[in-house]
Amino acid sequence: MSAVTLNLLDRTLPFGDEGKGSAVQKKDEGTKRGTTFAAVLKESMENVNDLQHVADEKTRKLALGEVNDISEVVVAASEAEMSLRLFMEIRNKLVDAYQQIARMPV
Repeated sequence: MSAVTLNLLDRTLPFGDEGKGSAVQKKDEGTKRGTTFAAVLKESMENVNDLQHVADEKTRKLALGEVNDISEVVVAASEAEMSLRLFMEIRNKLVDAYQQIARMPV
């Protein structure tokens, strides 16, 4: 997997084990740094989209005969596919977690 694909897994969210302070303070600090969950999710989605566009462009160039090394196209397509699969698995886990929370009695 590429470094871009693992981008979601390498991030630390504002509620990690970093130092002392309340959860509210940590949330505010995380928001200032731009590492909120929504920001990480959006950035990861954009990275997956960018990889898809790169793979599409290299495939187009291959079809036009502008690519000398076909392995570049195969690697780009594989990276795009793996990143999309990883993102979809994370989405599925998030949906499952939401459904479990929704089923909890109040």
